[in-house]
Amino acid sequence: MELLDTNTLTFKVAKKTKGLRAKPMVTLLVDRTVMSKFLVDTLEAKEPVHADAMFCIGESNDAWQQSAKKLLSKYTVDAIDPEGWMVCNPKQESSVEFAQVLFEGFLQGIWGETFGEYKNIQRYKLGDFVVRNREDHTDTWVVDQKIFINSYTEIAG
Repeated sequence: MELLDTNTLTFKVAKKTKGLRAKPMVTLLVDRTVMSKFLVDTLEAKEPVHADAMFCIGESNDAWQQSAKKLLSKYTVDAIDPEGWMVCNPKQESSVEFAQVLFEGFLQGIWGETFGEYKNIQRYKLGDFVVRNREDHTDTWVVDQKIFINSYTEIAG
């Protein structure tokens, strides 16, 4: 398997403009002894559930998981809806680096599927975006083209 070398990409800066809903994974799957048997079906991978993760649902009804620390560093919790979901909106000062990929392939990130010896693998399609934390380039992920266009805005870097 050949993985994308993100050093070959030219990154720009963007900020997230759309919010999300989130719940601690332990409120959705309360029995921690079986959590590892479940997968989160994201657009980029089918990844094992992490007990300490937050389960997130975006504006396009896409799902993913991330740590509470990462979630709260990028979003404010503005409300709790009637079903107990935290309503989160992007912080104004939060931004990411992004690059559009013009080919299909695989990226290694913090989350993702395992393929043999390769862990945390995410798939991307032609036109999708590779997005990364501006301070920690190991924190890299794939965003579907349509979702990126509808939920991020390019800003001067």
